[in-house]
Amino acid sequence: MDVATLFEQMPFAQHVGIEMTAAEDGHAAGHIELGDEHTSSPDNGVAHGGVAYTLADTVGGAAVISRAGKPTPTIDMRIDYLAPGDGDRLEATADLVRFGSSVAVADVTVTDGEGRQLAEARGVYKTGGGEGGNAWRDGEEIPYDS
Repeated sequence: MDVATLFEQMPFAQHVGIEMTAAEDGHAAGHIELGDEHTSSPDNGVAHGGVAYTLADTVGGAAVISRAGKPTPTIDMRIDYLAPGDGDRLEATADLVRFGSSVAVADVTVTDGEGRQLAEARGVYKTGGGEGGNAWRDGEEIPYDS
C-alpha cells in the first residue's frame, strides 16, 4: 500500500475531507475543499484553526511516512497562524527536516487556493517502536504493506 492510499483509507482524513496529492521521498502535499462544516462561525466563513492544524499534521505525517514506510504517530506539533483561511480551499506542503531512528521532524506550510500563506507548522513524529512492534505498541504489527 502506498502512502496516498493509506491516507485515503484513514477514517478521520476522509471525515474532514483531506485529499493527498503527493507523498514520496520526504515530501508530501494535500488539500481540503472548505465547506460550511469547516468554519469557526456560521457568520464569517473563516475556517476553524483546527482545520489548518489537522491538514498540517496529516500532510507532515505523510512526508515522514513516505520515508519510514510505516505509520508514524505525532509526538508534537507547533503551528503559527498567519492569516485567516477564508477561501474555498486549504493546501499544505511538507518537507522532512530530520529522519532518525526514533523521531522525525517535518516542516509544513499551509496556504489558501491562491497561494497566500496561512500557517507554518513543525511536526515531530515517532519513527521507532519496540522490538518487533510498531510506533504505537510493542509486539503488534499494523498492516501497512497489505
